[in-house]
Amino acid sequence: MANNLPTIPLAYRILLLWFEPLAAFNGALLCLFSPSTFLRTFTVLPYTASSQVIYDQLAACYVLFAWNEAVVLRCSQDLRVWKAIVLGILVCDMVHLYASWHALGTEVFLRPWLWRPEEWVNHTLLYGPGAMRVAFLMEVGLGKGTAKTN
Repeated sequence: MANNLPTIPLAYRILLLWFEPLAAFNGALLCLFSPSTFLRTFTVLPYTASSQVIYDQLAACYVLFAWNEAVVLRCSQDLRVWKAIVLGILVCDMVHLYASWHALGTEVFLRPWLWRPEEWVNHTLLYGPGAMRVAFLMEVGLGKGTAKTN
């Protein structure tokens, strides 16, 4: 196994090893046990019980995201593995933004003053961490030295 992982700054560690896995796991729980609450964070469309299987499948994806960040990143000392996982989540973020645009329409999506509070939370949790992911992929702040990943 490669050991080329530089020192990971605290901000990245908090985001990637703690905040996002907990948020993803929370999303999984919402999908499984309160799908109407989960759905309300993205759209005004009503929840229907006949679509629960989709929420169950989405919950499985969120659990995988949580596992990859909380466990796989802690197990790997290879920067390539970290970058691959971070890039995968960044791609997922872009699909989330597309879905948000599709649900809101261009008129609302491009005018934040028209967003509901739920959309503000949703977009803040996409743009903020998304910017940090881009910075990580560009190796901003990654120093040389012994890896610290916990």
